[in-house]
Amino acid sequence: RLDEPALAALDQAARGACAPISDKRGTADYRTRIAGVLARRAAAIAYRRAKERA
Repeated sequence: RLDEPALAALDQAARGACAPISDKRGTADYRTRIAGVLARRAAAIAYRRAKERA
């Protein structure tokens, strides 16, 4: 089941696993936050696709 607590845990894990740099395209803080957002989106897409095939 993909609920909010699971997504929040995934978000935190993704943020903790990355070590981005700051450059002209974004700060390290921004990139860290985006890692969590992208992980959530990827999980939601994968979950939806898996449910469609079941």
